[in-house]
Amino acid sequence: MRIPPSFTTHRREQGSALIAVFWLIAVLGMVVFASTKMLATDSHYAKESRGRIFAKRFAEMGLAVGQHPAITPDDPLLNYSSETGGGSSVTLVAEEARFNINGLLLNSDRSLLRRLFIKWNMKPEFASALIDALKDWVDQDDLVSLNGAEKREYEKEGLEDMPFNRPFKDLDEMLFVRGMEQVNAYYPGWRDWFTVFGDGRIDVNDAKPELISVLADVPMERVAPLVQYRVGMDGVKWTKDDGRLTSAVQVAQMLGVFQPQIVQQLNQWVQFAGPIRRIESVGSLGDVSRRLVIISQNNQGLWRGELPNHG
Repeated sequence: MRIPPSFTTHRREQGSALIAVFWLIAVLGMVVFASTKMLATDSHYAKESRGRIFAKRFAEMGLAVGQHPAITPDDPLLNYSSETGGGSSVTLVAEEARFNINGLLLNSDRSLLRRLFIKWNMKPEFASALIDALKDWVDQDDLVSLNGAEKREYEKEGLEDMPFNRPFKDLDEMLFVRGMEQVNAYYPGWRDWFTVFGDGRIDVNDAKPELISVLADVPMERVAPLVQYRVGMDGVKWTKDDGRLTSAVQVAQMLGVFQPQIVQQLNQWVQFAGPIRRIESVGSLGDVSRRLVIISQNNQGLWRGELPNHG
């Protein structure tokens, strides 16, 4: 039986039309899939943007509470949770609970900075070069330290008018120093160790245990009795049984340090009630958090800004 040519042609046309339909369905499917992905991406960015906005608002609310003169570090108002799942957590500490980077560099205290950088797992040669570069940045001459950097070295890298040859006015200025870009990449929490305010003495009542360990050059387990004394028997900070350190001799005894030379150094290095106030407020909503800081003395603002939140 012979199939008429018109029938064959018709069948071919039907097959071509069917393929075209499938192709259109596939194209439409890809368009729908792409649109869905775009909407999901937009939704993610919108959610993150909303989270950042509200997290900052919560942080600002916390700062407002923390600035009130009647607020004490143990006040329950410093921790707030909203029904939306967001909230803020505020801490009040002495700004002097950090190392004054200008004081260390201008006093040529290389050993303490070296201990700190080695604690951050820096190689000794990198730590030495970084200390030299930091020192060259704050001193007033153009003499290059052994592994440091002055004007010529920065000009080779296309950086004009550097170094500033004066003390740091802001911690972020440290990022201009050669070597600090690596530090910022591998140890982003470095700002929590330093300050540019105060007379250089460390407030040991507010300083974190790791900093005290570096300051006194003792292992962390030797700092444990001092920390336990500060938080009291209940182990909770800012409660009625907290202890307050009041003398360098007391600090040395709790650290198990009895060499007269180290006790004398502690007497020069430490204080017990730093006058500069640091208010930190971390606002959060969902997985998004933002950290705002105000530093003040005698109700006069010294610095205000936002820092990366690594906690």
